[in-house]
Amino acid sequence: MMTGMFMLFNNDEYKEPIERIIRVLLDLGLTLNEAKVYVYLAKTGYRKAIEIAENIGIPRTETYQILNRLQSKGLVIATMEHPVRYAAVEFDDLLKTMINVSMERLKEFDRRREEILQVWSNLPEFAKNPCDDKDKFQILEGRENIYTRISSMVADAGELIMVCNEVNALRLYNYGIMDAIAKCSNVKIVSDVSTSMASVFMDVGLSNVRRVENKFPLIVIKDRKEMVYVLRERNKNDTAALWTDSTALIESMVAFFSLLWKDADSKQ
Repeated sequence: MMTGMFMLFNNDEYKEPIERIIRVLLDLGLTLNEAKVYVYLAKTGYRKAIEIAENIGIPRTETYQILNRLQSKGLVIATMEHPVRYAAVEFDDLLKTMINVSMERLKEFDRRREEILQVWSNLPEFAKNPCDDKDKFQILEGRENIYTRISSMVADAGELIMVCNEVNALRLYNYGIMDAIAKCSNVKIVSDVSTSMASVFMDVGLSNVRRVENKFPLIVIKDRKEMVYVLRERNKNDTAALWTDSTALIESMVAFFSLLWKDADSKQ
């Protein structure tokens, strides 16, 4: 029987899956405490606010604020009684809701694209200093910025090669980028995705995927002309990646990918 702090968050047996689920919820836009409240309710059923606060270890006033936000997002329901009890929607429904919200936000920007471009074109043009013969790079900070850059790369890619771990694959799927990847004419992916998670590729029709045991950082190479390489990934904001069009760097990563591809093939 659970007493005090909700045992699910303190049990070593469940530490890894809990952390993975929390990361998914953070990726979908929830705060850390919102994610904890959701998981607690989803696994314990109807609870009063005071129970939630005591078991998770957050102030009661913050708990009410969190519950209100989760209700407004359609992720928590409440009873018409006093004191009110709260419960979480099913996890599958949460995923559908949050993914749809993200997709609608992107669609809204897409609908406004021509309008925004028109405003941009009305701005005056000045003389530009060229640097066509120089290798270029950019350090991208924050997960949103990184995945936005990857999305723009994938949109018109012919050849795409990618190394990703299971968490990266799920994020690409949730951001809707995996669908765009599937539309590229030539795609090769190396990943440590487990059999149980292979649907992130299969659902969009990606079959040219080979599995490796080791976990590697996310690498996306488009047409051997530009690359994103994730350098650091701790949380949503403390994530950094290198974008470059350096031929030397890209070709070295292509060679690295080829070795992984052959090694993965030998294990099949």
